[in-house]
Amino acid sequence: MIESIKLISVIMLIIIMLRLRWDLGLTMFLSSILLNFLFHISFKGLLYNIYFTVTDPTTLQLIGIVVLVYILSGILKRTKSMEGIVYSLQQIVSDYRIILFLIASFLGLIPMVSGAMFSAPLLKEIGEENQMSPEEIMLSNYWFRHVWELFLPLIPGVVLYISIIGVSVRDIVIAQFPLTIFALSIGFFWMYLTLRKINKIKITHANLNQNLFTFLKHGWSILLVLLLVISIKMNLLGSLIITIILLLIIKRVPFTTIKEIIIHDISIKILFMIIGIMLFKQVLNNTNSLEPISHFLSEKGVNIWIILFFIPFILGLLTGITAGFVGISFPIILPLMLNNGSLNLSMAMFAYLAGFAGMMVSPMHLCLALTVEYLKVDITKFYKKLSLNLLALIIMSFAYIIFFNITISLS
Repeated sequence: MIESIKLISVIMLIIIMLRLRWDLGLTMFLSSILLNFLFHISFKGLLYNIYFTVTDPTTLQLIGIVVLVYILSGILKRTKSMEGIVYSLQQIVSDYRIILFLIASFLGLIPMVSGAMFSAPLLKEIGEENQMSPEEIMLSNYWFRHVWELFLPLIPGVVLYISIIGVSVRDIVIAQFPLTIFALSIGFFWMYLTLRKINKIKITHANLNQNLFTFLKHGWSILLVLLLVISIKMNLLGSLIITIILLLIIKRVPFTTIKEIIIHDISIKILFMIIGIMLFKQVLNNTNSLEPISHFLSEKGVNIWIILFFIPFILGLLTGITAGFVGISFPIILPLMLNNGSLNLSMAMFAYLAGFAGMMVSPMHLCLALTVEYLKVDITKFYKKLSLNLLALIIMSFAYIIFFNITISLS
């Protein structure tokens, strides 16, 4: 009971600080310190957590990826390649809203930490050219990138989910694919309701070939990163290093340009934010502060559907990743979803949806945290837009889950 109150208090404090527009990195760092002492970890223990976080290979790799993405986008901007990519795409597709969807969703098929940062520079270029606000650019990038996490077994968190509940990949794909259809429909409805129309360009076969060539000429570096990640399964950090080296040689980019990008484009705040988020996760794991919530709810006889929503949602909020809320919450709630040894798939889908919603609003979610800083987004305005989409998704999906449950019961 007391442990649950402590953790919920920290969560509420994070929400309040973000609402007051405190810096996200500072918010997570201070929350980590508070969580550390609320669970009676010594000052020496706190120093150990900080040391472990800043020397953790995962943290260092993440910082490296973010720095290299900034360098890659900075080179593309300064060599006018970004303009060439955007121009050619707009000539090929003609409707910038479709381009936003194609870039964000295509890159979302490739599971990578903070992957939204990879598509953010392109969407920023397109969005600013079409008078979109930072919040609109952010929502386009963030929403369409994550629609696949509702069913696609290429996503590590989805694979973990399937293995824990013991259902075949085929059954999950069939059952949860409609959730992705709902998410896509909501995204398109939002875009075509709120984003202004533009005059469509008449595309001919001749200029189509020319613009495809222009796209490849300016966008080969992005395609190379994807090729290295997908075809030979190289990690994103290595793919970026190779691509940037080739880009420097082919484009003959001087060292002064790299120095300018590092000084003017890369913010210390974003590096501190990564450390703050990773520190919070480290302290959270060391305190074992997540388990008391589930035990408390079960002991109080709370309705099973509320437990199935609340626990994955909170863990999605606290971990900010699919594998995080699945790996921690589903072993805890799995017994609640069994009837005579058989899984109620409707309950599992409902719990997964709740965790997904928590993950999407989590300040721990690196896609959200990094792109908010990169695009200079007003996080309060963004949350208002995001919450409407998520609410619509929850309502549509819940109606479908009820129908699915009735259908299974009758069959």
